[in-house]
Amino acid sequence: MGRFSDWYARWNTTLIEKMGPSQIGAGHAEGIDDRTVDRACPICHKELSRHQVIRPEGQVRSSTLVCPRD
Repeated sequence: MGRFSDWYARWNTTLIEKMGPSQIGAGHAEGIDDRTVDRACPICHKELSRHQVIRPEGQVRSSTLVCPRD
């Protein structure tokens, strides 16, 4: 490929030798992921299924969670 790809391959190999492979997971035993349960909103404590999520186009603005008014 080129000098940069050779340098990157050597750098990556050196980092893995010194630091080990990347750590994946939370580092402890995790609970069961049960997404069938309708969880409570951390803001208003109502069910999340009653909320609206606004996801704008592109990556400029973040998603917005709209709590129900009732």
